[in-house]
Amino acid sequence: MSDIKNNYMFVSQRDAKFASVMIKDGKFKDVIYNYGKVSLPEEEDENGNMPFRFEYNIIDNVGIPREEFGEEFFVLIGDILVEIIDEQLEEENLEYSPHD
Repeated sequence: MSDIKNNYMFVSQRDAKFASVMIKDGKFKDVIYNYGKVSLPEEEDENGNMPFRFEYNIIDNVGIPREEFGEEFFVLIGDILVEIIDEQLEEENLEYSPHD
């Protein structure tokens, strides 16, 4: 997953509270999106995994039709999110904010 680090960058819109993510390569090149709520399950699933859930908003689809943003896009931004979380954990910059 180390190659994923080279496939995105952070971008900011004027007056935005948080940075967005721009994909730098591949089918979704130049698409800009941001993450919403990210949640981790409290227990493992039947396969022993703890898949997290996340919300996202596409800010700029660069003309790509909505129907193109399927499983491939979701997996890509999920991989990017894992990379971001890993980096933040290494730098001890991750903040947990409990919400109901």
